[in-house]
Amino acid sequence: MPKKKATKAETKTPSPGLEKISLLIYCPSDLLLTGILKALEADKRIDLLTVEKGTIENFMEAIKQLQPQVILFAHLEPLPHLKEICKAIKELIKPQIRTQLLLLGNIPSHEEIINLINAGARGYFDLNDPAHQLTEAIGVVNKGEIWLPRDKMSSIMDRIISVVGRDMKEKTLDQLTPTEFQVLRLIGQGKSNEEIAKILFISKNTVRSHIKSIYSKLDTHSRLQLALYAINSALF
Repeated sequence: MPKKKATKAETKTPSPGLEKISLLIYCPSDLLLTGILKALEADKRIDLLTVEKGTIENFMEAIKQLQPQVILFAHLEPLPHLKEICKAIKELIKPQIRTQLLLLGNIPSHEEIINLINAGARGYFDLNDPAHQLTEAIGVVNKGEIWLPRDKMSSIMDRIISVVGRDMKEKTLDQLTPTEFQVLRLIGQGKSNEEIAKILFISKNTVRSHIKSIYSKLDTHSRLQLALYAINSALF
């Protein structure tokens, strides 16, 4: 599949009932890229905006120009600054686009997975995973959900929960108002802001205000951290 120029992609008419997923790929390895493109070609949902193979700076510029729904960042060798790259990507993402980052490579340690998710990644696709699952992984992270290797999911999530519990042991739920407590509990159940608003009979703006307050009181920075805190605290 030829590389496209990193400019706004031309509008395509999706098939009826088929929701397109705009994708930007960063992959400096021709060999790895060939496998990725082969795995994606049969899925008509994937709208490949561009493939970046050069510098990280060019990759970041492509993100700013194209604002894809999903970014696939693929690498063969361990990158010592991958966490910082995730943070830099997160800062470039516009809230209204809700771009999600999927990493692809040799699965790192559990601790590193935790750090990468906290830094902004929504998933990690292991090079040992079946190629046909790649489009499934892209679809999962596009929905804002987490993708991890299925054979390692349980142990990684257990480790994440234990780390969250350790990091938050100094914080107590006593800081939260009764409504904030209910919001945190519902986040732990996977409820969206709209669902929380309906359950508690408040507006979505009020839900967002409560979540912002919870972030501050519990010194958290992501919805995932709140959900894991709720799970670790056995709030439901």
